[in-house]
Amino acid sequence: MRTSYRCLAVLLLPLPGLAAACWEEAARQHAVPATLLYAIAQAESALNPQAVNRSHYPVTKTIDIGYMQVNSNAAVLKNLGITEQQLFDPCTNIHTGARILAEKFARYGRSWEAVGAFNASCVTMAAGDCSKVRMRYAWRVYRFLVRHAPATGPRGREASQTRIHLPG
Repeated sequence: MRTSYRCLAVLLLPLPGLAAACWEEAARQHAVPATLLYAIAQAESALNPQAVNRSHYPVTKTIDIGYMQVNSNAAVLKNLGITEQQLFDPCTNIHTGARILAEKFARYGRSWEAVGAFNASCVTMAAGDCSKVRMRYAWRVYRFLVRHAPATGPRGREASQTRIHLPG
């Protein structure tokens, strides 16, 4: 147990100011690994709390915001009880990302498919394409994750069924 806290402490060192405490608090509140949240933020925003992705705005009229690149879809934000502007607050963004990840775990189990679903909702994709997109993203997150903490990651064709076993 001590080793996992040391890994987490090393992992959180580069985070500015008060945001460091937000990772642990969000992880605890939403029962998701802080190390996984951090790896997702690396994949999503390169740890830039002010990152904004407008690439899909012409089609969806939404943007992705902050560390966790939370989408600004009005219906989703209303369901989460937050506004687009609040997503620019690093702690709110981290907590929102943790909540979304917890919801994906509830739907898909604590699996790499759930991690992939954090990034790809696949509303307009065929099932096979969706699975490929999700696993490509899961592998990206996994590569960030193994740089900082021991984990069981996606392997081969069974990747979508691999369970996540992380400290924390």
